[in-house]
Amino acid sequence: MKKSVLLGALATLSLLGASHRTLAQAQTLVDGGTYKITHFGKVDPTSKSPLCLDVDFDSKEAGASIGQWVDNGFDAQRFVLEAQTDGSYKIRHMGTTMYVQPVGLATAAGTKIEQNVSSDSDAQRWLITNTGNDLFELMLKATKDAAKPQVLEVGFASDVPGARVNLWDDTDFAEAQRWQFTLIASPTANRKTNPAELNAEVYPNPLGRHQALSVKVTTARGGAAEVELLDVLGHRVLRQPATLRAGHNTVSLSRQPLAAGIYILRVSQGNYIQQTRIVQQ
Repeated sequence: MKKSVLLGALATLSLLGASHRTLAQAQTLVDGGTYKITHFGKVDPTSKSPLCLDVDFDSKEAGASIGQWVDNGFDAQRFVLEAQTDGSYKIRHMGTTMYVQPVGLATAAGTKIEQNVSSDSDAQRWLITNTGNDLFELMLKATKDAAKPQVLEVGFASDVPGARVNLWDDTDFAEAQRWQFTLIASPTANRKTNPAELNAEVYPNPLGRHQALSVKVTTARGGAAEVELLDVLGHRVLRQPATLRAGHNTVSLSRQPLAAGIYILRVSQGNYIQQTRIVQQ
């Protein structure tokens, strides 16, 4: 092989390898993960602390305003990503049933951002795109086909704690429209303590309003077990005992109709526990 050809081949392999490494290392978001969302490249001029997406006073109330504030580790700066079937995400303020949205579900440029009760509107769904170097753009799904799609922005790329967050035309202005996601906690949903010992799957999921809910439980040993259904705040809405046999089991749940929303189904047997998330439509 000629030296020039060899060098060209090696260069190609090197580029392919670099590309593979880049793809392998690109951050992917975790459904159900709890995140800190940081305004890219901005710090408080006084404290030099990063500036994070923040619900004012860690409010649990609908309509509470969202801005940026110095990184303080409080729940006001913790958000749970909930993947939707259309590829978008809903963003829930941790420990609440409040979701990040433009005020009044409006889609106009300049609309301020708040938290509010769950809605099926595309104005509460965000298309979150890794634009490179693990910098993310959050586009409001309701505007994706508009002449000027709207993204989450800190006006004028402000570095002032307390600056409001709003919608604005997608301009690719990174200092105002790019965000970093730091995973704080992995989801409890689908976390397998030991799938060889105990595993659970629910169906149907999502769950229609008048559908019965069943759980497929696979266990290494027979015996007594408990099935619980919890709301997003951890409040138990159902508790049902079950007797399992080694191998595959189907447990049908007796329950009253549930309000639409997200629930956690938990199966416990001896020292093992398995949880999974379900959606009630």
